[in-house]
Amino acid sequence: MKRVWISALALLTAALFLGGCSGRKSFEPKETVSASAAISKTGKEAVSILRDGVTFSDGSYLTRSGMGSVKLPKGFHYVNQSSKYVLAADDTGQLLILDRHSGKVIKRGKLDLPLVSATILGDRIYYVAQNNVFGVYSIPANKSTISAKVGRAFAVDTRIANPIVMQGIVVVPTLDGKLLLIDPRNPRAARGLAIGNDYNLNNVIFLKKMGGRIIAATPKKLISAAPGAMHKFEAPIADVAISGGAIYALTGDGRVVKLSPSLKVLAQRSFPYAQFTAIAVIGGKVYALDRSGALIVMDSSLKKDRIYDVGEVDDYAFVAGDRLYKDDEVIDLSKLSY
Repeated sequence: MKRVWISALALLTAALFLGGCSGRKSFEPKETVSASAAISKTGKEAVSILRDGVTFSDGSYLTRSGMGSVKLPKGFHYVNQSSKYVLAADDTGQLLILDRHSGKVIKRGKLDLPLVSATILGDRIYYVAQNNVFGVYSIPANKSTISAKVGRAFAVDTRIANPIVMQGIVVVPTLDGKLLLIDPRNPRAARGLAIGNDYNLNNVIFLKKMGGRIIAATPKKLISAAPGAMHKFEAPIADVAISGGAIYALTGDGRVVKLSPSLKVLAQRSFPYAQFTAIAVIGGKVYALDRSGALIVMDSSLKKDRIYDVGEVDDYAFVAGDRLYKDDEVIDLSKLSY
């Protein structure tokens, strides 16, 4: 069974959402251009689709940078990596820590609940497990040194962001719309930053650093947080990208929006009935993929555009480097322009 996440409640929520959208109108561009010259087959079947990684049935995996460097054992999916380690997990709470260069299994571990998201800093893993449990896992000791439930989360969007490290602080997104700010020297004294106070579909689906700011999104809003200030852009968020000192967001109402670091709207385009699923900003070009298969390529000011037909998205879409992986195909974005 393909692993998109590990919660029956989350799967039920997704089913209800898709069912509710079944009668929705589709985006119908007036003219499209064939992208066949940029498309090739991967021959791979995805078995796990996470925010920052896709694992295939042969044990290979994708990261945001491209194909992974090692093969994962059957039943395990990619979670995250550092310069030294690759972290993999299964649906029962088991962990594998592999050497990133040799692929050798360094440690096998077990959590009480299945892993949801994690990052590796030195020889520690900072993680969130199912049921909104935050923990710190020691790789040398091969056990959790901290494990605590941090709030209620009844239904979760499956696009769960991994923690990040910013200026020596670990920023951990919980499943109830909070960011834990953790000093590795004293991880029990965590500070919290609330993005929202809803218990349903309020988890962080995008988390990156931008200079001295934290850029984060839930399915309902985008925030930009810096010391002493937090700005908000409220809209249904489909995907987010950062490039060239600007933030680009796809919204659930069919807009592509360019924002400043303080979330002032710099430009926007509306594509009626578009159901956006992925965005990329590469080489001054903005790529926005609609689930119907329309790939909109724009300049960075969102004024010029060309729309390519890349085929309907049946399963997943994932940007890795300058390539867009979609179902069993890969699209070389560098071959497409506006």
